[in-house]
Amino acid sequence: MTTMTTGVRRTNWLILLMIVVGFGFVTFDFIELTFLTERTDKFFSWTIGSPLTAAVFGSFYFAASMITASAALNWKTWVRARPAVPGTFALVLLIELATLYNFEPFRLHLHAPDGITNFEFFLWIGAYTIEPIGLTIGMLMQRRMPGVDPPTVERLPAWWRNCAWVGGVGAIVVGALLFLLPNFAVDIWSWPLTRLTAQVLGSWFVASGLVMAWAAHDNDRWRLLVPALGFAALGPLQLIAILRFTDEIDFGNLQIWGHLAFLVGVTILGFIGCVMAFRARHPLASQAPPMPVAATTATPPPAFTA
Repeated sequence: MTTMTTGVRRTNWLILLMIVVGFGFVTFDFIELTFLTERTDKFFSWTIGSPLTAAVFGSFYFAASMITASAALNWKTWVRARPAVPGTFALVLLIELATLYNFEPFRLHLHAPDGITNFEFFLWIGAYTIEPIGLTIGMLMQRRMPGVDPPTVERLPAWWRNCAWVGGVGAIVVGALLFLLPNFAVDIWSWPLTRLTAQVLGSWFVASGLVMAWAAHDNDRWRLLVPALGFAALGPLQLIAILRFTDEIDFGNLQIWGHLAFLVGVTILGFIGCVMAFRARHPLASQAPPMPVAATTATPPPAFTA
């Protein structure tokens, strides 16, 4: 009798479906907010009065597009796709709460005579209602997925990991401030925000911080690919967004300089992380595959013969 060995743990079908659906949604919003930045009255789910805020949101959506795309392509190995899940779950849950708490700005698009504007509203509500539910069920299903996770072969450099911890925790703290105290955040931010945009911006900071902190927690170069691609996309595009609308920014406010330092740091970590991830050895290629183990059965002693 032979016992079969267990293969590598894969991403379950529901999480994969939520990642693919999320990729389509965030890519669509990235295109709108980046190329139709000043037309959110028609081509977004609610009207964003500040073009800078819209462009900043667009850069976050682009980073999310890179994260979800790379996670979907790596679905056959759960630990490599997994870094996308905690941040995505936090993002969709917080934005759903912010939407319900600040529903008034959405009413104009709900009752707009333009069919495109109506579609934008229902797309937003549908995505941010379905995704938290689907990911919750998917994460429960993932706990029952058979298989084993590949071992860590190459750990991250200590300096990279420490920077990721600092950046991740810092982003979560800033995001929590924006989300929990939006009226206070509006007063101290370096460009105009509303209560809704403050909470959505806070949701993005919390999600980004979780992705960074998870990368530091994993401490594995091969598993770094999904977060690193997101970092490398976020930093440069958000810096471009800020350069597009510098007239909205109060550069005498220290907050903007901390924000810019965060983006420069994210860019550096992202590009170096991509290099490490692409050059990392595959964990299963560095060891021989396990062989089937023969089950041992107790052999009865020979019968006594006179």
